[in-house]
Amino acid sequence: MTTVRAHGIGDAEYSAEDFSVHHSDGRVIFLDNIFRECQQLGAAEREERITAFIAAMTGSDDVPGDWESVRPMLRSVLRPVTLGQDGPRPLHRAAFPFIDEIVVVDLPRTRSFVSVDQVASWGVDAEQVFAAARDNLTALSKPGSPAELQILRFVEDGDSYFASWLLVPGWLAGYAGGEARPVAFIAENDSLLVVPDDPELLVEVFEMIEQQYRDAARPVSPQGYTVDEHGTVVPFDEAGPHPSMPLALRARAGLAATEYSIQTDHLNDVFEEYLELPDLDIAPAYAATVNYEESSDGAFTSVVWGEGVEYLLPETDVVRFLRRDDNDEVELLCTVPFPTVVEILGLTPLPTIEPTRFEARHWPDPTALARLRAADIEQ
Repeated sequence: MTTVRAHGIGDAEYSAEDFSVHHSDGRVIFLDNIFRECQQLGAAEREERITAFIAAMTGSDDVPGDWESVRPMLRSVLRPVTLGQDGPRPLHRAAFPFIDEIVVVDLPRTRSFVSVDQVASWGVDAEQVFAAARDNLTALSKPGSPAELQILRFVEDGDSYFASWLLVPGWLAGYAGGEARPVAFIAENDSLLVVPDDPELLVEVFEMIEQQYRDAARPVSPQGYTVDEHGTVVPFDEAGPHPSMPLALRARAGLAATEYSIQTDHLNDVFEEYLELPDLDIAPAYAATVNYEESSDGAFTSVVWGEGVEYLLPETDVVRFLRRDDNDEVELLCTVPFPTVVEILGLTPLPTIEPTRFEARHWPDPTALARLRAADIEQ
């Protein structure tokens, strides 16, 4: 608050309820991320970080109102799918599982997320905005070659958008073609690490990235990303057999569990306040949590479907069907791959909810339950 007032905002108010500072002009500065960034800093560095943050948040940088002016300022960035779920979400589209491509306006002191309303005001469509942002990002990127592929750490300077270079067509593929495939990691907003797919090295890297992801103020993903036979960037677990597959599956399951956990908390808050999902007219239901499990084949995700409960089911690897037996003890009936459950029960995903959930209001009838039990993968 001292720093806010020093920047000329004398009537700002602190809100303990949502850990934010409210401007007199209606803008809100949320403090969660800057708090996490400052936790491990010394007093002098902390003061410097807060001063820079407040300067950016209270600055007078305005987004141009016309397309020709704003077009060269657009950039694509990678962010978790749950970003902005508490309010109007910025313009976004899927990039990788649980990770979206979002467009920002690169302003002198900060970055501003592009909204759907802004796109309309510029008189263009979303595809034009994404194309311009990708073009501008491509102009910033610097191509590499297989000869350079050892351990490459790109340190963000605020203007390079290193962590988004995976969106540049052919950029990561530029490091392919040698003896090793490139594997890229984006544990947090301003972090990009590229290493060869050496199994011994990846043991250390996956462990390091997982910890970095957990500690990050603005985490993105614990997964590794590589290129397929067409040069397309894909999650490491989708690129074919590899000795490091158990590590990749652990990261994949961890990301899914984390993002669904954030969404579960949000859905529960919405149901508590409105007794429905207002935009979809969906009555209250249990927003089931994602369970992280491990087996001899690697980590996977599961969700429990219990008899007598109405669910919003997350899309997991498997569904465990449970009910109480005649002795009132919980009985596991079967464990079924999620795609098979969708096929047998005809479930459809709810629109606009990301990550994906399926409405499951009724326990399977005897015929469907028999088919599910026949598809049990743990018989």
